[in-house]
Amino acid sequence: MIQTICYQLAEKLRWVWSKIYGLYTTNTTKSWKEKHLLLLTCFTTSLILSTFLFLILHFSFKCVQEVSVPLTCVFCISLTPATYFSERIRCFGALVLISMGMKQVKGLLLTLGTSSVIFFNIQNMLQNMRLLAKGLLCNLEEKLLDINTEPLGNYIKMLMWVGNQLKSYFINLTLGIYHADFTLKAKVDSELFKVHLSEAEQALNQTAQSVLALTNALSSIGKILSPTLGLLFLVLLTALYLKRFNLDEKYNNIYITKTFRSFDEQQREKGKPCVLPLNKSESEHYIVTPSIRPTGRQWKAMLKFSIPIFTHCLTWLVFISLDGLIYWLIVVLSKRLGELEPLRVPVGIKLQEATLFLGLPIAENAKEGNFSYTVSLFEKKCLPEPELWLYQSLVPLSVVLALLVVLILLSSQMVQLRVVLSEQFFPDVAKKRAAYLHEKILRKRCKTKAEKHEGDLKTLAIQAMHDVITLERSRMTLKLQFGPSFRCSPLKSTIWRKIQECFPEKH
Repeated sequence: MIQTICYQLAEKLRWVWSKIYGLYTTNTTKSWKEKHLLLLTCFTTSLILSTFLFLILHFSFKCVQEVSVPLTCVFCISLTPATYFSERIRCFGALVLISMGMKQVKGLLLTLGTSSVIFFNIQNMLQNMRLLAKGLLCNLEEKLLDINTEPLGNYIKMLMWVGNQLKSYFINLTLGIYHADFTLKAKVDSELFKVHLSEAEQALNQTAQSVLALTNALSSIGKILSPTLGLLFLVLLTALYLKRFNLDEKYNNIYITKTFRSFDEQQREKGKPCVLPLNKSESEHYIVTPSIRPTGRQWKAMLKFSIPIFTHCLTWLVFISLDGLIYWLIVVLSKRLGELEPLRVPVGIKLQEATLFLGLPIAENAKEGNFSYTVSLFEKKCLPEPELWLYQSLVPLSVVLALLVVLILLSSQMVQLRVVLSEQFFPDVAKKRAAYLHEKILRKRCKTKAEKHEGDLKTLAIQAMHDVITLERSRMTLKLQFGPSFRCSPLKSTIWRKIQECFPEKH
């Protein structure tokens, strides 16, 4: 029961589609119901084209709805009666819609892939470079803190130690009282260094913001120019195709269509030469529609359609490789900097004491002080930790590439679809093109047969010449061997006479 209902529904939809297709592609007298159906079909086509126009105005040109909606409505209202009354405009709109669908899907997928690369790889690359620069600035700030604390503190301790040692010599003086104060005040003027660090950080932030602004600007310009120029180029190519299809019978006339098969059948019924079925060489040159197997011309069309896809893929690969290379360099650099041992700075002081009596040394004593310290070349907490968003970008790119491959395979059928649709809109032109192609195939076959017969005649002439030369040599051999005595016997005379009749001597 369900299968019967589905079958009836499918048959009904097929009948409705064939009815709509016949009304849309012909210009015959129609009833009121057919006219209303044609008007509805033209309005639907205009609405789809107006939707594409609205999307371009809204998303590419960033037009507000107060501008894009009225323009779209005016375009739809103007296009509906034009497509209803003009068969050429209907054909032009259908071809543009088909081509635009393929082109817009391709452009949408390429935009999605480029956006994925920009969002994941380029931003990740800029973020990793920013982390590296921040790590360097952080290390400089930490080094400034070390300069202000560790080395300077050791120098102060060293001076205090020297002061205490000198002070101890004047404690037990019997001639007077000695008072010494070795209080030290240390000051490091690092304000200029801090200013430079602040300027470097501001320059880093400004550079990052400038790069992001440039990336966004280029992306915006591409979003505006790409669909606009693509749409204009598509409209011009469609108009040029229709012009050449109607005026030039030779243009792209290599398809064995339904019109051609009907014309060949009519020629067969009239007793005139027919060309179907095609021979092997003709089958390689001409395409029978509908045909799934791609031919040489279809491979060229697929290659032409896939050139922008190939260039975009190369660009994506360059940015993904650059992102991975920068990530690897920062990881290796962080690992090597983290493995560096702290630098030990040896600082020591030695105090030599000597007691002299009348210029002669009585006692000697040496005191030493160790004020060495260590300095880390790069702070552990300032080591950059980069990220790699390779998985996040490759998953959507793989889906985009798979859809693009399917789209490339479908693009090989676009030329056939355009030819079939054009023949439906212009049946008179299709008959002329079919007659021209039929005559062209017959003329080529006759030429091939004539060349073949000419070759056979040349072969026969060469063989006859070879036989004549062989018989002439035989006659000369007999004449040299027997001479006049060869004619004595009746049998020999008869043979000699026959030879002379076949090959008379030239005087």
